[in-house]
Amino acid sequence: MKKSPRYLITGLLILLLAAMLRLGAFHEALIGADQTSILEGAVLIADRITFPLTGMKSSIGVMQPPATLYLAALPLLLVRRVIAIKFFFSVLDLLAIALLYRAVGRVYGPRAAWIATLLYAANPWVVEFNRWIWYQTLIPTFATIACAALLMALTPQTRRPNISLAAALLAATLMGLVHLVAGIWTPVLFLVAAFATIRRRLWRGFSAGFILSLSAAYPYLRYLLLTRGADLMMLLSGRSSARTWNSFAYRLSFELLGGKEVLSTPRHPLWADSVYAPDILYYLVPTLIVVAIGGILWQWAHKKQTPAESQLVLIGWTLLAPTVFIFFSFHLQHFYLILLFPAPYVLLASWLGNLRSTNAIGRWATLVLNLTLLGIALWWSYLWGVRIAYEKQGLLRAPTRAWLMDATAESAARYLEAMPEAEFLILVNFDGEDFSAFDWVPNFIHSERARIAPAGEGFILPARPACYLLGPGVELAIHATPLMETGAKPHPELAATAALPWSIYCTPPPTHVPEPVATWQNGMTLLNATVTGDRQPGGALILTYTWLYTGVAPTHTYHLFNHLLLNGELIAQVDGRGVPTRYWRSGDQLTTYFTLPLPEELPTGTTQLLVGFYTWPGLERIDLSDNAPAFSVITWGE
Repeated sequence: MKKSPRYLITGLLILLLAAMLRLGAFHEALIGADQTSILEGAVLIADRITFPLTGMKSSIGVMQPPATLYLAALPLLLVRRVIAIKFFFSVLDLLAIALLYRAVGRVYGPRAAWIATLLYAANPWVVEFNRWIWYQTLIPTFATIACAALLMALTPQTRRPNISLAAALLAATLMGLVHLVAGIWTPVLFLVAAFATIRRRLWRGFSAGFILSLSAAYPYLRYLLLTRGADLMMLLSGRSSARTWNSFAYRLSFELLGGKEVLSTPRHPLWADSVYAPDILYYLVPTLIVVAIGGILWQWAHKKQTPAESQLVLIGWTLLAPTVFIFFSFHLQHFYLILLFPAPYVLLASWLGNLRSTNAIGRWATLVLNLTLLGIALWWSYLWGVRIAYEKQGLLRAPTRAWLMDATAESAARYLEAMPEAEFLILVNFDGEDFSAFDWVPNFIHSERARIAPAGEGFILPARPACYLLGPGVELAIHATPLMETGAKPHPELAATAALPWSIYCTPPPTHVPEPVATWQNGMTLLNATVTGDRQPGGALILTYTWLYTGVAPTHTYHLFNHLLLNGELIAQVDGRGVPTRYWRSGDQLTTYFTLPLPEELPTGTTQLLVGFYTWPGLERIDLSDNAPAFSVITWGE
């Protein structure tokens, strides 16, 4: 197809809009526990330390494939910044948009090209997910590449169909490897590719794509072999019975295609309160997609037209992708269905691109439809423009945003380089997660002298000089009382250098270690135990322990248990990790905090508090040095 200047300019304008929506204030991207998992894995790959077979564990209990980690490692080879990963993911999506514009233009014409590409580029849900560093971020990106490449492979007279088919297979595989939920759709796309191979004799393309796909999937396939496919069996076991079909998938698909509910994603009313968003606008695009499906089916039935293979694939993609999920009982979220993109938009665009009318009314109707879709895309862009402006002003910022996290890592690295005998510790709220938003920092700066402590759960006082960064929401008098007792002094110049909004305190090494009270076989010694709080029924005990660790780097993860016994019977219990085992170092004085709720009814008798350790998740009890299973902290009562 000969490319006119208007066609090229239109494509460039759409790309420019897409870039503004994806890269505007991209340095404000949220970094949380999920992002930490990706950043930690990516930097270990970039440094060639480890090459994992899986990513993190998903919310449904299966391990994610590692493709997102390997992709995130690529920009770190050039620029060691969190924002480099965010930029790279957005650029991949921009390349997918360019490929989609080219493919739809070749197959269905210029009008269909700008409609499909503009709707995908501006869709607020696509923008929302692309602005994260997340496992699901690249699902629509690779789905778009797969869709565009399949269109060209299925259409006769397109150039280099073997390359298109190979690209489609690789993209479909990567789509399923960045997040396991999208892997449900990957086999369907392979079947479509096999059909194209047989119809057009594209054996070279299929073979090349299959080999590339196997190479990309090798780490995860190896994991499945080692575990005998246990995760896949667990995923398939989530299928629901015929009486409880999960029809919520269709509602989520409808919301994704129209942009509905996206205003709730910041979990703050400011965005929704600041934009013009009547409900009717959310229904227009999904309704037109339904009309397009009906129109195409009517043409095939009444005009005896032979259906184009590409349109059959688009209809199947649009209708079957959400249908797959009705057979699963797990709780569905919007990101489960983003593999739907961009097929419904391409289907709608192909129908509008083929509309022909010989009368003025028909031509005006076509113009109105085109302008309506243009208006919807601009309205979507307006919604995100408002949010981006708020993020730039700091009104919708995340407390742990990407540029700030990069600055934190740089500050830690500078301090540790200047003080080779010191340590840098970050006190941060873990918010119930296994990892904090800062757990990637030690790997990024190549230093075991950078560590994290969960504010409110524990504290680390190393045997060496140390500086402490009090992360968001952490207060010295509430979460770092041991630091106050050391005579720590504030060092605002360390934070000011990197424009950090958080306080930094530095302290000399401890000069006194209390006498040990009890010693465990894992190298942990109890130095002090304090029990305060309300001992009345329905009250709660506040337990504060100070420990000395003198062992080597732990090979197990340890949890503490606190058992409250009444006349020898367990009546209350609280367990937890305190300070994560991965951050224990020999010579550390560790402080752990627990709140032990008491039962509403508390008979009289002898009450005893026991403390001890066990491995996690193995649940193997760690004995004291005298082989006792637990230490009696305090006893009261009769």
